[in-house]
Amino acid sequence: MTVLSLPISPADHGRPLGVIATEHLGEVGRLAAARGGLWIGRRRVDAATPATGGETLLVRLPPAGGYCDAPLTLEHIIYEDDDLVVINKPPACYVSDTPWDTHGSVLAVMRRLLTLRDGRPPMLHLAHQLDVGTSGILVMSKQSRANAPLQRAFAQGLVYKRYLAMCAGHPPATTEVITGHGRAAGGRWRLYDQTAIGQPLPDGQRIKLAHTYLTVRQQYADAALVWAVPRTGRTHQIRLHLAALGCPILGDERYGGPTVVAGHRLPHPLLHAAELILPHPTVGRPLHLFCPPPPLLLTIVARLQRV
Repeated sequence: MTVLSLPISPADHGRPLGVIATEHLGEVGRLAAARGGLWIGRRRVDAATPATGGETLLVRLPPAGGYCDAPLTLEHIIYEDDDLVVINKPPACYVSDTPWDTHGSVLAVMRRLLTLRDGRPPMLHLAHQLDVGTSGILVMSKQSRANAPLQRAFAQGLVYKRYLAMCAGHPPATTEVITGHGRAAGGRWRLYDQTAIGQPLPDGQRIKLAHTYLTVRQQYADAALVWAVPRTGRTHQIRLHLAALGCPILGDERYGGPTVVAGHRLPHPLLHAAELILPHPTVGRPLHLFCPPPPLLLTIVARLQRV
């Protein structure tokens, strides 16, 4: 993410911040204002907000230099009832708003799609998160009555999740990985020894338990298709645990995964949320969901089978 600082002069008092951003930065400023990338300090501000003069306007821009709406249609919905909507999230899109964009996330696009379909804006809330590069099952609530039961189910470990990951190397046929997890001093997520769980971190948090079951579904010459079942829900947990085994996920450049496999450039980690079982938030019965892998993962599987 790029952050540009624009000092606001007293002469600009009362003028819309979006106009000021556009005057200083041209099309870059206009787009940032339209997409929700204007901030004063730690507060996001609307483009129409009048300047008070003397403050500094922060203009937050996307890391890749361009904006992209999540490529969703109503066809991505795999389950829906009065309380829930569940989608097959495509890879390479953000689930929720980012500091530079309030329009392109999965949540924002789904709100627009359902508003157009139903004629009224839905009360959508995310039940959980998926990394930007991860595809697959994403659950959202449509009614406030579903929010608390969903949050409890995820927090109490009542939700079964199974992921498909294509990783490098030769992981153990079946293994259980138990570590500590938290942010390092530089802000990046990392693993800690299991004995460090509960110890304080530089950000004021404590090292937490991270627990994953891994089973090889198919071994190839230099890669493996793995089932990953996380028993805790830590950020980047599966990615970190496979990397710790010396078998990073293909396409996961951050944690050492190769980005070119079988002649294909991999723009994101090959990690897919394939199966989820949760208690329905209002009915109580188990809801069992499946989601097919994305085309790129299937392409890599087909290529590796021929090697």
